[in-house]
Amino acid sequence: MSTFVVLLAIFIFGGETIRGFVFALLMGVIVGTYSSLFIASPIAYDIQRAQAKRAEKKAEKK
Repeated sequence: MSTFVVLLAIFIFGGETIRGFVFALLMGVIVGTYSSLFIASPIAYDIQRAQAKRAEKKAEKK
């Protein structure tokens, strides 16, 4: 959140020269946050669940 606030302040109060670069950084922060929350988290959860199932099956065989 703090990164977004700082970039937004630079975007609003910064000069015309840096505005395009800061806009690209803002989009990167937004897309990266979305990816971490809604794409990577479910994948990590599924991988952990699959590993737990494999560990259970392995323990049952012994």
